[in-house]
Amino acid sequence: MNQRKHEELSTEVRPAMKILFLSNVFPNPLHHGKGTFNRSMIESLSQLHRVHVITPVSWIDEASYVLKNRASIDRKWVPVENSSQLSVEYPRYYYPPKLLHQHYGQFMSWSLHHCLQKTISRFQPDIILSYWLHPDGEVAVKAAREHGIPVVVMTGGSDVLLLTRNRNRKRAIQNVLQQADGVITVSNDIRNAVTDLQVHADKIHTVYRGVDRELFSPGDQRAARERLGLPLDRKIIVSVGRLEPVKGHSVLLQACEKISKVGTRFTCYVLGNGSLESALSQKIEQAGLGEFFQLKGSQQQHRLVDWYRAADVIALPSLSEGIPNVLLEAISCGKPFVASRVGGIPEIADSNCDRLVTPEDSSELAVAISEMLKATAPSEQRSFKPMSWQESSLQISQILSDCSTRYTAGLTGIQKTRSSYQSKDKKTKQQI
Repeated sequence: MNQRKHEELSTEVRPAMKILFLSNVFPNPLHHGKGTFNRSMIESLSQLHRVHVITPVSWIDEASYVLKNRASIDRKWVPVENSSQLSVEYPRYYYPPKLLHQHYGQFMSWSLHHCLQKTISRFQPDIILSYWLHPDGEVAVKAAREHGIPVVVMTGGSDVLLLTRNRNRKRAIQNVLQQADGVITVSNDIRNAVTDLQVHADKIHTVYRGVDRELFSPGDQRAARERLGLPLDRKIIVSVGRLEPVKGHSVLLQACEKISKVGTRFTCYVLGNGSLESALSQKIEQAGLGEFFQLKGSQQQHRLVDWYRAADVIALPSLSEGIPNVLLEAISCGKPFVASRVGGIPEIADSNCDRLVTPEDSSELAVAISEMLKATAPSEQRSFKPMSWQESSLQISQILSDCSTRYTAGLTGIQKTRSSYQSKDKKTKQQI
């Protein structure tokens, strides 16, 4: 979406809607830090509209929690303080782990059927918004068609860029994109990938994610290090992300090993949890890199800002990305970054501040980080500045409104009949 369209969207006021948001990428009672970017987006949207969230919880995660704690999960938990315009429910999602991935849409549809039927009848949404194209998007599109409601799907990157490498999942994702009334991507790079899946360009919209600019802002580096208990006499690299292969932490470890051999005094702190934690810990110990490379686990948002402020450089050696929230937050805190030249990252990088490297090339990454650790303070004038969540959600809400208006204007007789539950409920209430 070009700048002129952004300006037009930001000044136009639309009436409030009822939005049903469906995604497993959202905080739940078992994983409070999951999909925090979606929480921020939905919390901001709920200041403009009434929003109900359905976020499925894996039956495996729930069973593990119950066995470990001998207690059921708290399904009344809400991940935001002010919930007057926002409600959340956590239906259980059954599926065979690591098997039949192409059929996960059907498994999720079966799992959520009763919940969706009940919620749509009660909440009467004007539109369904979904994040993560498969299986979540498939379920959202199916429910929308069954009830005569418009549906918009969002993609952050990995679902389009990685899941489509499997032929069967590619077909499922392509069907979701083609059947949806609108598609929102978080970068122009992902927009191009969606277009390549034979999706009409007119219904694809690019909206960058927002940043909580009140929280993520420049601050005193020394004070931040003191609050975190970090050394004041060495350079600090910070890398934020799940400890999964796609995030490239093994490449970062190799790069840091190379840098350590040239006498640079530094420590790289990696913030996040994931399946590679044990393997990375073992490699760190075997290579004797405990002084230079440390795993610090997942961090809460209010502490994360101090990590950015404490850093000399932010590193993100991912193999695949959309527009990473980590880099938006780093920019908002006034920090330069070294990142892989993948996805939408080149769209937000500034050659005066940042360095882009070839993914999986530890030597190039080591050189780039070393140069940045020796560089003077980066320029405060950047070519790209992140939006606030309020600005981002306003653009999204107006895209939803446009899709809803076009859908309603084009309803066929059959579609109107299928969505007649709304008028029936209204007549019933009037008679009562």
